[in-house]
Amino acid sequence: MGAAMQRSFNLIGRGEPERIRGALIMVDYLTTLGVKPLFGRGLTLDEDQPGGPAVALIGYGFWQKHFGGNTRVIGEKLNLEGRSYTVIGVMPPGFDLPEAAEIWLPLQTKIDSLPFADRAIPGYEVVAKLRPSVSLKQADAESKSIARQLEQEFPQVRRGWSVKVISLRQELLGDLAGNVRKALFALMAGVVFLLLICCANVANLQLARGITRAREFALRCALGASRWRLVRQLLTESMLLAALGGVGGLLLAHWIVPVLAAMNPIRGISLANFFHNFRIDGRVLSFALLVTLATGVIFGLIPALKSAGEREVMPRLKEGDQRIGAGAPGRRWLNVLIIAEIAVAMTLLVAGGLMLQSFNRLQHVDLGFRPDHLLTLKMVLPVSKYSEHRQRVAFADRLLERAKNLPGIISAGTTTNIPLEREIAYDSVFEVEGRPRPNPNDVPITSHRLVSPDYLKTVGVTLIKGRLIDDRDRANSLPVVVISEELARQAWPGEDPLGKRIKRVRGDQYFPWMTVIGIIKDVKEDLFNYRINRPVWYVPYAQSENNFPLNLVLQTSGDPASATAAVRDVIHAIDPDQPISNVMTMNENLGGVLVTERFGAILMSVLAASGLLLAALGLYGVMAYSVSQRTAEIGLRVALGAQRPHVLKLILGQGLKLTLLGIGIGLTAVWCLTRLLANLLFGVSATDPATIVSISLLFTGVALLACLLPARRALAVDPIQALRTE
Repeated sequence: MGAAMQRSFNLIGRGEPERIRGALIMVDYLTTLGVKPLFGRGLTLDEDQPGGPAVALIGYGFWQKHFGGNTRVIGEKLNLEGRSYTVIGVMPPGFDLPEAAEIWLPLQTKIDSLPFADRAIPGYEVVAKLRPSVSLKQADAESKSIARQLEQEFPQVRRGWSVKVISLRQELLGDLAGNVRKALFALMAGVVFLLLICCANVANLQLARGITRAREFALRCALGASRWRLVRQLLTESMLLAALGGVGGLLLAHWIVPVLAAMNPIRGISLANFFHNFRIDGRVLSFALLVTLATGVIFGLIPALKSAGEREVMPRLKEGDQRIGAGAPGRRWLNVLIIAEIAVAMTLLVAGGLMLQSFNRLQHVDLGFRPDHLLTLKMVLPVSKYSEHRQRVAFADRLLERAKNLPGIISAGTTTNIPLEREIAYDSVFEVEGRPRPNPNDVPITSHRLVSPDYLKTVGVTLIKGRLIDDRDRANSLPVVVISEELARQAWPGEDPLGKRIKRVRGDQYFPWMTVIGIIKDVKEDLFNYRINRPVWYVPYAQSENNFPLNLVLQTSGDPASATAAVRDVIHAIDPDQPISNVMTMNENLGGVLVTERFGAILMSVLAASGLLLAALGLYGVMAYSVSQRTAEIGLRVALGAQRPHVLKLILGQGLKLTLLGIGIGLTAVWCLTRLLANLLFGVSATDPATIVSISLLFTGVALLACLLPARRALAVDPIQALRTE
């Protein structure tokens, strides 16, 4: 068992200052994962002790970028956070746990010797190998039980925190909440459905060909051919068709895989290159071959047995035209297959439509602020240079003063966390003045944000009551706080919070009472729970001693990205050694929040559209075959006086009947899958009437178009020619 804590480090002395993602790790972290350095060595027990030597492991990409792949890197020095570290090893390519790390330093902390308040700091990622007799579910249950005991024993520091045991694969997907896995399972189901539609089309094609060749097979049997030989021939034809389709599918996959990698559904907190490393390797080829063979055999066997299994040979030999062979049993099989095909396609279409609706609702969720024309970037002020909080405040003040004077900048502010950020969020236990101290088992928690004057105005929050933080709120002034609606509801239900006081609680530490000066509309702050409103308070940056990261947010009159270079120059004019990271527009940051939902909605829609097209082609094929087999019947009807609209109605009616039966079965399947679909949806019901009705009408319209061409061919039948041919 080993543990790691994600950290970022300021790197100077190697070109432009950089903020490097890394981790503090225990010596057993890498050995538990079974990862060894590409060259050099790993950490030793002595190096992981408090006060141990300053050593570092570097990632493969970092080694290539900063040392040009020079194998003499061992022993080189790195200036991290103002301290010199010696490189002792280079990690293998592709490894960057936890959370896209590029540098690994020893944790050098004896956790058991720390005060419990410090031991309870969240963010440790523990990796462990389970005994063969212990399941993941059992380990999770036992860990949660321990967490509950600790929460009851130390509520001030453990309240609201728990433990979650997940597989390493789930961690690599960045799927802490299970959303990626659900989306991938849904897409796998969609792929299987699409495969079934394709197979039904192939089976229909083979069955139709078998019916039209009934007289040929009867003649072969009469000449001594065994039925098994005929079945083998038909299976060979089916396998050849499946093989051609498999080759075409692999060629298509070769083009699609890079597109899917570019649509990476994994949020940036996970193993960065995990999804991008998907390749069509031997295992994929073997699986594709197995599926191709299985579908060729399974969906070719029934038509083969049906076509070659006729026991009576003489009636077939006496038939004068192959088209007479389309008896009721043959047509029944064709109809059953096309109905099943339509039902599966309908299920796919409804699922795709619902996921598109859900994604659209997510895109239009009220965030509580205005993300347009906002540029964001992150800085962490090194303690070696900014050891006192007044120095950090002075840096922020100088930066804001200069940034506001840049061309195109409307407003500027700083915060410790931007909304829906991928970094660690800071939470605080709070106490309300005039109320009994919270029950140890029910300690309230709020998200903690330190902001500069004008930050809330810059991001465009909605002020409900009171005022926002401004230049009056300095270090030596009355401690104040702005709270969210949700915090107001929880702390003062049914009361007016303005002028009332609240404070932070953490063990025996002293925190001043803060006066509520304003209430704002809830802002979506939580990356993993962005669908809910969390209680949040906003404290003036000058009135807090915490050395949290500093996020600069700029409101621009034009394209926010165009201000990047000027802002960098301003920062480096104040401090040439200050690294800058996470430079992006607010919309780019928000775009990363919905990557999983966007990926699922787009791919499910593509699968659904493909299913609709294949089902329409299948219906067209069945109707075209039906018309070709009923040429004599249609000619006779016309000869006896049937009007052409009647013939059109006959053909379209047959296709419409099959379509409606398939749609009905498909909707029944959707109803049975509502619980599964509900887990993937937001703001829309799995039985949304508007979606179901619109997709049913769309499918019906496409089906009628698919039947129209065979129907027009039926209208063109010359009764004299049809009867003469017969």
